[in-house]
Amino acid sequence: MGIDSLSTITLLDTLAKQYAIILESKDFFIKASHNNKATLRAFIDEVHTLFGAKLLLTTNLAKTALTLLKNTNQKLSTAESCTGGLLAYEFTQISGASEVFLGGVISYDNSIKESWLSVDSQDLQSFGAVSEVVVSQMCKGILHLSGADFALATSGIAGPNGGSAQKPVGLVYIGVQQRGNVAKIERHIFAGNRKSVQKQAAQTAILMLIREILES
Repeated sequence: MGIDSLSTITLLDTLAKQYAIILESKDFFIKASHNNKATLRAFIDEVHTLFGAKLLLTTNLAKTALTLLKNTNQKLSTAESCTGGLLAYEFTQISGASEVFLGGVISYDNSIKESWLSVDSQDLQSFGAVSEVVVSQMCKGILHLSGADFALATSGIAGPNGGSAQKPVGLVYIGVQQRGNVAKIERHIFAGNRKSVQKQAAQTAILMLIREILES
């Protein structure tokens, strides 16, 4: 966490060769593979020593987030636009998610953003649905609606159509908010097809949630 995957791959390359470890980077994960578990464990131990808290060692981001929330007795809700329920799916495919995940809203149309999440209609007209202002209000709205402790929200242009010079395909605003705090919004431009953009947005949102939990 706090270092991009390309830089991490470069830094890890020499160490990986010493253990004959195969490294792959995909969807915000850096996957390490070896047919000997003891060798893989030794490599992971060295990686942890080298990077410490800068790297999150996990096989599933959503499962890690749920565990962190469960350990602190906190609840989560989601408000999704461009990810269309993928965030909720990432959490609910994990057994026991109901102990933490309260639910979510797929606010795909602006009318739902307004009526269910209390997003201001004037802000939607002035800034558009794909904006920091709107995603911040989506976070606030789902916290109020669900009573959760943490909220995640996404709004973007997954493509292949709908992009412009100002808001290109792949642009996604992602928000995370803890009850009582101000929402934190990140602007990302993801490459790839529609499915890839949605997947990257969902994984980034979960990573933002983990960071927020650890910093709270």
